Amino acid sequence: MWKKSKVTDQTATGQGGIKRRSKVPGVMITQYIEELPEGKSTPDFTRKPIALTIQEGKLAIFKAIVIGDPKPTVAWKRAKGEMNDPEKFQNKYDPTSNEHTLEIPKVSGDEADTYKCYAINEYGKAVCTVVLNVIEVGFKKSKAMKKAEELPVGDPAEFRKKLKKSAGKKVEDKRDGEIDEAVWDLLLSADKKDYERICAEYGITDFRGMLKKLNELKREREEEQAQFIQHLTNLKPIEVKSEDAATFELDLELKDPSSRIFLYKDGVMIPYSKEGDSDMKHYLKQVGKKYVFTVKNLSPDDAGIYQVDVEGVNIFSTDFKIPPVDFVVKIEEVKAEERQDAIFECVTSLPMNQIVWSLKNSPLSNSDKYEITTSDDKLIHRLKIIDCMPVDAGIYTAVAGIKSCSAWLVVEADKQAGKGKKVARKTTQAGGSGADLSKIAAEQQEKNKKEMAEALEAAKKAQAEKEAAAAKARAEAEATLAAAQAAAAAQAAAAAKAAEAAFAAAKAKGMSEEDAAAAAAAAAAAAAAEAQAKAEEEVRKLAEAKAREAGLSPEEIAAAGAAAVAALRQAGQLGAGGAGQAGADGLLGEGADAGGAAGAKARRHAKAGSLVPDTVKDPGVHFSAGLEDCKAIVGEAAELVCKLSSTDCKGIWYRDGQEITGSTEGMTISKEGATHKLKIHKVTEEFAGKYKFEADGRKTEAVIAVEDPPRFDAKEIEAFAATTVIKNNQRASFKISYIGREPTKVQWYKEGEELTPDINCKIETEEGHSCLRLNKLQRKDSGEIKVKIKNEFGTVEVVTNLVVLDKPTPPLGPLEIVEASSNCVEIKWRPPKDDGGCPIAHYILERNQVGRNTWKKIGLIPSEAHYKDTDVDHGKRYCYRIRAETPEGVSDVYETEDVQAGTRAYPGPPSAPKVISAFKDCITLSWVPPTNTGGTNLLGYNLEKRKKGSNLWGLINPPEEPIRTKKYECRDVVEGMEYEFRVSAINISGAGEPSAPSEFVFARDPKKPPGKVIDLKVTDSTYTTLSLSWTKPKEEEGVQDEAKGYFVEIRPAESTEWDRCNTNAIIMTFYTVKGMKSMAMYWVRVVAFNEGGEGEPQELNNYVLAMPPPVRPRFTDSKMKSFMVVRAGNSTRFNVNFVASPWPEVIWLKDGVPVSKRVTISNAEGGSQILIPSAERSDSGIYTIIVKNIVGQETFSTEIRVTDEPKPPGPVELDENVPRTVTVSWAASQDEKRDDRLYYMVMKRDSSKRTWHTVADHIFNNRFTVCNIMPGREYQFRVYAKNDMGQSAPSESPKWLITEKKDKFTLVLPESKTCNLERPPKFLVPLKLHTAPDGYECYMSCAVRGEPTPHVTWYRNNVSLNTNTNYYITNTCGVCSMLILRVGPKDMGEYKVVAENQLGRAECSTKLTVRE
Repeated sequence: MWKKSKVTDQTATGQGGIKRRSKVPGVMITQYIEELPEGKSTPDFTRKPIALTIQEGKLAIFKAIVIGDPKPTVAWKRAKGEMNDPEKFQNKYDPTSNEHTLEIPKVSGDEADTYKCYAINEYGKAVCTVVLNVIEVGFKKSKAMKKAEELPVGDPAEFRKKLKKSAGKKVEDKRDGEIDEAVWDLLLSADKKDYERICAEYGITDFRGMLKKLNELKREREEEQAQFIQHLTNLKPIEVKSEDAATFELDLELKDPSSRIFLYKDGVMIPYSKEGDSDMKHYLKQVGKKYVFTVKNLSPDDAGIYQVDVEGVNIFSTDFKIPPVDFVVKIEEVKAEERQDAIFECVTSLPMNQIVWSLKNSPLSNSDKYEITTSDDKLIHRLKIIDCMPVDAGIYTAVAGIKSCSAWLVVEADKQAGKGKKVARKTTQAGGSGADLSKIAAEQQEKNKKEMAEALEAAKKAQAEKEAAAAKARAEAEATLAAAQAAAAAQAAAAAKAAEAAFAAAKAKGMSEEDAAAAAAAAAAAAAAEAQAKAEEEVRKLAEAKAREAGLSPEEIAAAGAAAVAALRQAGQLGAGGAGQAGADGLLGEGADAGGAAGAKARRHAKAGSLVPDTVKDPGVHFSAGLEDCKAIVGEAAELVCKLSSTDCKGIWYRDGQEITGSTEGMTISKEGATHKLKIHKVTEEFAGKYKFEADGRKTEAVIAVEDPPRFDAKEIEAFAATTVIKNNQRASFKISYIGREPTKVQWYKEGEELTPDINCKIETEEGHSCLRLNKLQRKDSGEIKVKIKNEFGTVEVVTNLVVLDKPTPPLGPLEIVEASSNCVEIKWRPPKDDGGCPIAHYILERNQVGRNTWKKIGLIPSEAHYKDTDVDHGKRYCYRIRAETPEGVSDVYETEDVQAGTRAYPGPPSAPKVISAFKDCITLSWVPPTNTGGTNLLGYNLEKRKKGSNLWGLINPPEEPIRTKKYECRDVVEGMEYEFRVSAINISGAGEPSAPSEFVFARDPKKPPGKVIDLKVTDSTYTTLSLSWTKPKEEEGVQDEAKGYFVEIRPAESTEWDRCNTNAIIMTFYTVKGMKSMAMYWVRVVAFNEGGEGEPQELNNYVLAMPPPVRPRFTDSKMKSFMVVRAGNSTRFNVNFVASPWPEVIWLKDGVPVSKRVTISNAEGGSQILIPSAERSDSGIYTIIVKNIVGQETFSTEIRVTDEPKPPGPVELDENVPRTVTVSWAASQDEKRDDRLYYMVMKRDSSKRTWHTVADHIFNNRFTVCNIMPGREYQFRVYAKNDMGQSAPSESPKWLITEKKDKFTLVLPESKTCNLERPPKFLVPLKLHTAPDGYECYMSCAVRGEPTPHVTWYRNNVSLNTNTNYYITNTCGVCSMLILRVGPKDMGEYKVVAENQLGRAECSTKLTVRE
């Protein structure tokens, strides 16, 4: 039974901190706190390390640049192993470039791994991974020896088990017939097609019983799972999907999404992460209902049974097996042309049915694009990429077990293809290992067999040692038993003797029979105890002595003695247990007869005592060596052999249950001592079956499998292997016969490439023979011809050679001139590259004198590529034609270059003269002789000079007196003149070509070096260049002379060496240094130069930074918007362009705090941009950009308002407060609370016009009074909500009608009465409080009555507004209104309306508040 570890807190592994991805792909950031302090940030990578594939022995470098505030610390880790060796793993930091580097010098295969780079500060960490692949070169002895040491030895069964089963798997002891619970879990999660394999692997023989119990367990499992699981499908067992990772997956729908999921390995719960970039070994990825578990950084310890539980209920189990396989030959880089096939090949150390091929971690399978094949021995694996295109390029990986190897496929585009034209399909194939993989695989197979044989031999040796140890143990046990028997016998004898003496003494004293018997029994017991004690002491001493000889510890020696005593007591219980009583019983049995009769009786009882019975039985006849299964080939002999333990026993042979006798046809039975043999003289199909040999009730069985593989007759092979020689353009045929069971597959190869039938290649195959016919053969068709025949039982092949004869190729140059004198020309050449299959018989030579049109035949030259021509004229040039001749024909011609007889071989030019010293009356020069002397000794030199500006050269030395040395002092000079010189060498033929001229030199005394340059300064700089200018140094006679040129030198701050920027001196007083590192620190100096040498350097007073001149940040776009309206749901971006130097820090704020994570900030050179995807109303606010550097900072703010078309107002109501007016009121729009810039518009339509027109706009309250309402007309009103985005749908009022009563007109003249309508002013509708946004309109209104009509005055803060043109004031029928067009902070205050007439005064006031 599996025992799971106790779960004290069943909580699936969680993660601390906030996870988010960086803008740099492949970087994961963990933020420790929710809100970062202002100006602080988590670490991030601006440049992450790049994966490397590098040859061993090279220097591997990973580079990373990190940012963060506070400055993060950087650490490196690897997945497999430590990085404690500072010599091997070197961490470096460059403060000028802010680069963190990890350098691994002389990288080897042990450093191939996955590395992680961590950047950590107090607010978070950033991590990215990078892979180092190492291409190993050559054979590694230490690695091979390590592999050999890891090979299992001992029991062959254990060795086979290790080959079949995964490493690290727990196998618990179980009773016969009992099945592990883990196996049941595997069966419950496996497909039915895998039942037989699992049963065979774990030794389950009762298949029917297994199925019965499995059905019961399935029902129980489904009932348990039904508590937590809604649906479970698509269970996929664990597989190695990519390099260094294995996955298994399932589709799972939980009833409660909060249910906990646990992962177990071999019964022990293991933690896992839900983040793929976590450091944990196991992680879970959930996509909808699909759960994918991944095991990273695979090792042999990861093998075992993995189990997934939900709330303690098992739902899935899978067995992860890791075969101990490795790559003997790894895949190599392939370069293929476009539309060409490419092939990767590798060899594994153990046979595998198939390995995993992948491209960029995506598994590949057989398709129209990829062809995956495996050799017959399962060791050679190939991946063929068909019709390569540029998109197929990349890193391909082969995975076997947990081992992997990778290589690039490089696809080169066809440059010759026309634009827009498709490249033609190529029939050639690129790639493939250069090694003979078949040979390597055969060697590996032999190696595996040898290792298996060695393991079996070691197992047999261990078994023999085990049997010897068992035999020794049995001998010791028998010795102990003998000692116990002897002790029991001695004990019984002593007891009998003591009993007899005691009985006699008792009788002599006159005791009764009973008392005498009791005394005898007591004496016998005492004697027996004494004998037992002596025997135990002797056995203890013997056992302790043996343990001491074996070198055991004192505790183990004491334990061995105690064990021997215990064994003696156990063995002696039956024989000596009743010895004491035996004497007494003997005496009582004889009555009163004492003396010798009693003693004899006691002795007889002692001899007949019940000792340990002899349990050793004769085993009878058994097999020393049983029959073994064998494979027999049709037509050959086969033999079965077994060996018995006895030579006298006879046995019977059976085949398929039928007895075989000596008369059975085709078989012979023989016996040699204890060895029995059954020989089949000529095997045929009917001899296949099960054979049994039975002797003395013992039997042994074996199976003979008859195979009929293809094979050749020895004479056929000899005849076929003979080399076939034919002439060019002829035909050749190869025929061979074979035997073997059909169907067979016959393949013909030429130079390893399989042949297919075409016009010049015919393949004819019939039963028992095959023929290859090749037509129109050329010399290039020569090579190895191989035929390969295969059927279900095996493969056979035979090789021959084809030689096609042809005329030789032309002789080869270059021509070697052995001698070219005035009377002889001796030349050599190289033989033809291909002699056409026949040795060169001789060469045919022709000669032509240069300048003539005729060729003279010299004749046939022996086969040696050498000729000496003595018929030449001095000074003439000759050209030769050479042809090679064999029995197959004459080659094409090889024409040599011209050769001069007795040539006037002039020497080559010497080196340009070098000025050693210069004075006003003498210039000393030297030169180097020419490398080409013309074949003769040099006689001297001619030296010439020329004034500057002249074209005439004058000879310095007399023509008849050449200069004999390589140095000369020229005194024929004029002071102050500038000269140049050249020299020519002279041999027997004359003077050769002159050398190149020397440098110009003045005939004057040496100059003094110049002084320091003046006013050295920096005129301009960028991130990569630096411009300098200076003034030439002053001349001081006798101290420092005029400068002729300048050298500019720089020195990085971290270096002590000066680097010269210009190799040749410049004459200008300005220079631009290029190729500098951005923001790096440099020291700069300038050195003046003239003929007297270099002067003292002049340095800048301070170091220089490689950066442009400091520029305060400044915004370059004068038309940037300060206000933007964005529709909700749309994305918006805001660009800001600026100039600044050095590169500034850019910070974006929203309403004074850092922008949220929803906002994407993109910074580029000279600008920054924010992007709000799918804007929401909460994104509204004032966005501020801060651009700052060491010079200063600049800010700019813009208001972004996110809104949408408003929702319509609520129901509209109408009311008449004042005659001929209608007060329109409505419920507020739902957006009024969310949008502080929302206002309303009122439209009116009457029955007379039937058109809508606006009566009021920019209303910020929910009421409006409409005037001039005419009785008898029907009115209707609409109210719209409006904002910056637009207006809403209207809300319509009910129809409004004041019926005009038209009674019959009757004129009644009333009595004239005086009617006094005068009344003091009174406000019917007072002013209301107003709050308006800055920049918007504000409309105030009230209603007043009075007779006579009162005079209305508006005041703000007690200041009259009636004459202020900024306010629009109206008074219509008592409705007083005032409109402020653009409300500002200055309009805030108390507003008052005063109505006055002669009868009184009334006033009404309100307050106006302006929002920003």
